[in-house]
Amino acid sequence: MKIKLTPELAYLIGFWKKRKTREGIGVKGEDEFLHNFADHVLKQELSTPDKILTEKNRVYFYHSAYRKFFQQIEEEQLERFKYLNEYAANFVAGMFDSAGKIDKEKGIVYFEKASKADEMLLLRLGFAVFWKNGKLIVGRPKIFLRFIKEYVSIYQGNEIFNHVK
Repeated sequence: MKIKLTPELAYLIGFWKKRKTREGIGVKGEDEFLHNFADHVLKQELSTPDKILTEKNRVYFYHSAYRKFFQQIEEEQLERFKYLNEYAANFVAGMFDSAGKIDKEKGIVYFEKASKADEMLLLRLGFAVFWKNGKLIVGRPKIFLRFIKEYVSIYQGNEIFNHVK
């Protein structure tokens, strides 16, 4: 089975990599994260509703070829998403929906769970980022939000995105 990376799949992999479960291909967290993941899996026909397993705070499915593919894309993220295109925007939007936050009071955008590879990815894409108190802060947040605006799912409709042109 040959799996081809699509922008939609890039979003799902970005979302998955920040909340992944130990078993199968899945995410853990609050209901909105679980529903978002399951919706994307079903829309992309990666699994059927009867094969998606749910437990308290987790949703996942088993598919060894997709698991290997997801892990490969995660390992190759610096090479795969080095251009400002729809693939990178979807991948970063998935990461942001999964682990990103917007602090309206302070006017900052940041990732709660980030790695050095995530920092390097954002830097290579041209976004100024820096670490503060264990969070990866995005400098010039309007430019960053403009890049991911069309691809976020959980933050879709968030009022701050309405002000980004």
